[in-house]
Amino acid sequence: MFRATHQGIKHLVVSHRYSNTQRTRYLPRYCRCAYSHQDSESTPALPKHAQVVICGGGIAGLGVAYHLSKLGLTDVVLLEQGKLTTGTTWHAVGLLGILKKSHFNTVLAKMSCKLYEDIEVETGMKTGLRRCGSMFIAQTKDLMIDLQKRHSKAQVWGIDTELLPISNVQKLLPWMRVDDIEGGLLIKEDAWIDAKQGCLALAQAVRNQGVTIIEGTGIDKVGTTDGCVSSVQTDRGTIECDKFINCAGMWARDVGLASSPEVGVPLQAVSRQFLITKPIKNVSVDGKGPYVRDPDSLLYIQEYGEGLLFGGYAQKGKPVFTDAVPIKADSEFIQLPEDWDHFRHLLEGFLHRVPAAADVQFEQLFNGPESFTPDGEFIMGEAPEVSNYYILAGFNSVGLSLAGGASRLLAELIVNGRTSMDFWPVDVKRFGSHHNSKRFLQARVTEIEGAGYRTGYPSNYSYRTGRKLRCPPLYSRLAQAGAVFGERMGVERPKWFMNADDTDEFALETQRGTFLKPQWFDLVKAEYWACREAVSLMDMSAFTKFEIRSAGNEATMLLQYLCSNDLDCPIGSVVHTGMLNDRGGYENDCSIARLDTNRYFIISPTIQRIKGFHWIKRHLPSDGSVTLKDVSNQFAGLNVLGPKARDVLQSLTSTSLKAADFKPFVCKEINIGYATNVRAMTITHAGEDGMVLYIPNENATQVYDALLDAGKDVGITNAGYYALRWLRIEKFYFYWGEDFDSTTTPFEIGREMRVKFDKGVEFIGKAALLKQREEGMKRRLAGFVLEDLDIDSEVWPWGREPIYRNGQLAGMTTCSSYGPTQGKMICLGWLTNKDEATGQLMEVTSDFVHKAQYEIDIGGKRFQAKARLYPYQLGAKQGSLG
Repeated sequence: MFRATHQGIKHLVVSHRYSNTQRTRYLPRYCRCAYSHQDSESTPALPKHAQVVICGGGIAGLGVAYHLSKLGLTDVVLLEQGKLTTGTTWHAVGLLGILKKSHFNTVLAKMSCKLYEDIEVETGMKTGLRRCGSMFIAQTKDLMIDLQKRHSKAQVWGIDTELLPISNVQKLLPWMRVDDIEGGLLIKEDAWIDAKQGCLALAQAVRNQGVTIIEGTGIDKVGTTDGCVSSVQTDRGTIECDKFINCAGMWARDVGLASSPEVGVPLQAVSRQFLITKPIKNVSVDGKGPYVRDPDSLLYIQEYGEGLLFGGYAQKGKPVFTDAVPIKADSEFIQLPEDWDHFRHLLEGFLHRVPAAADVQFEQLFNGPESFTPDGEFIMGEAPEVSNYYILAGFNSVGLSLAGGASRLLAELIVNGRTSMDFWPVDVKRFGSHHNSKRFLQARVTEIEGAGYRTGYPSNYSYRTGRKLRCPPLYSRLAQAGAVFGERMGVERPKWFMNADDTDEFALETQRGTFLKPQWFDLVKAEYWACREAVSLMDMSAFTKFEIRSAGNEATMLLQYLCSNDLDCPIGSVVHTGMLNDRGGYENDCSIARLDTNRYFIISPTIQRIKGFHWIKRHLPSDGSVTLKDVSNQFAGLNVLGPKARDVLQSLTSTSLKAADFKPFVCKEINIGYATNVRAMTITHAGEDGMVLYIPNENATQVYDALLDAGKDVGITNAGYYALRWLRIEKFYFYWGEDFDSTTTPFEIGREMRVKFDKGVEFIGKAALLKQREEGMKRRLAGFVLEDLDIDSEVWPWGREPIYRNGQLAGMTTCSSYGPTQGKMICLGWLTNKDEATGQLMEVTSDFVHKAQYEIDIGGKRFQAKARLYPYQLGAKQGSLG
């Protein structure tokens, strides 16, 4: 047992006294294993063939097996290298938080709780599930704003929450210190589960459905044939199979490497610790009260028997198993050495939050591994490297909350080829091969571990570790010009530019999180006006770039099939189009230039590099007549935009850039300065005049320098992505992955003009769009201009704010920005038309959108707004609406 006081934290005296029961739950302080195979008499024989083989017997693997069987696929074998409930399941503390930062994860958490309730009924086995609720507390005003915003979202997402003043927090949790907090958020539906009991109950439910579970069986290799899964080689023999699912937890990366070609599963284990107290004098608990989250201290506290259990997140995560994760007989019940220095901030936070615990006795400090991913979201989907190889892993310590729901989505994908909701935020294709570097992962997870408790500031946060993975050709020039970089898909790109006389301290200050008017406001505003009134250079090198070509007309035929717009267009045309799925939803949103009769240049969002390539590749003709090439790293992209852009460009080329000679939506190869074969397109992605130049990398610096020199007399300047964001939101330009996703059709976002039903091709999604055109849209993406928000003193909208129509909840925003031309805040958001009596979704017409009164809830306060399906015609002067 341990005894700790505020004075004695530095000199904890440890004396180990374990009963037999304690030894079962808490193993000795060093890594070891109590490995035990199933008895040979009860171990099922390894089958020769199965439709599906699952690796991993935790909640994720068992959940997938369960949902597959419910969908009618029972020829499934689940392999566990040790025994069920080992791995990281056995040391999970059991917290089931329902209200997450995103709607996607919130839905999954609800699904997980429903699963645990269902299997208790199906099996008669207890999971320990109880709806105890939880309490978020805020020590700072910023976190209190965050909790107010979460409370507003909870009302939209159907979760029972209550904002509590300090006095009510004290009444509910009398043992907790509250004199230093701003208030709390009670989430009444949050729950707790016994992880081991839940896992065993789920295993029984899986067996009842006819799935085979084989313990004590390690996987050596996943075999492939022609790029598709064909077998799984184990230490007990080989199973021929059609599909393989990697649910191996912190071993998932290593399992991914055990195939040819290798499959990337970027995750890294870190050290996670918690501690259990003996009963505390003057603290009365029964193990059933709400648990506490104290994000400002990175701390959680839960009632545990007659004492308390507490743990949390490290200020700087500590990677473990930097060489290799222990396997097979060395891998069960892994416990790491106690690390009091690493746990110190949590112990101090606990003793501060629970003053009565000053003289409490503690049981053993537990230290176990848990895997984290580069962005703090789990990994799911079909691997781009190998067909029929699926992944569900990397839950960042919240596997119990999310895996039950995520496993259902993955089962839907495997059986139906689609999911009931878009899963891009966790799709494995959001990562590239550079994210799977061991050294990168060990650097990145040091700041990812605590990300889940980080105050939910807007998206201007940029990771500080694992940077400069992909530096475009102009990176050094832009850095010298004062660029403040963010990163997207590993690519460094400027967010905004500092002035020459700004200090390093001010540069850091501009990147601090805030819910109010940001420090970078004036910098971005100046860049915005340069784009609208003069000329600016904006690095667009991060965009994904593909080339498709063929000897005959096969490339055109393929794109006509993949795209909703007409790609059999004149050579030199640029076409904005979606690549749709069979439901009419966007798999890719791109601009395509026809370079020649049988050659096309495709520009897609940065985040589409893996996903977009994979989508096109899976539809390539099997005869090899069409070739697809990723040329993202061969061209720098430079956006030259503004009313003076053509004049500056004209001074550097002999090609006529007059509007009559170089019309909108045209691509030509021209010379700029000393550079040849520059692909110039009359699009800017911002609605302003100008061109995007795609420049061979070796010429990029020379072209950039030449443009700066040529434009110095007209005030040419650099601009970053934040200025682009202001420009595009003000004009209602919607972005894939932020405003819409694979469930969204062109009709729902006002892009019906990019659908050509009469082009004579049965393109993917055509039938679904024809049906929707007949039935009408049940949702629409619209723009909202806030009428009465004071940008200098009010909390800003940043996305995910509830939208009220005539006093009734009607949707949520996706993103927002300031619009300098109108002098107002502008939001983009989804509207639905739900019948209040029946709950049925009705058609969202133009009249429904425009003939109503709107309010947007920002941190608990509603602001009036005007809604439009299409933007105002913007004038050049501030305040002009055209």
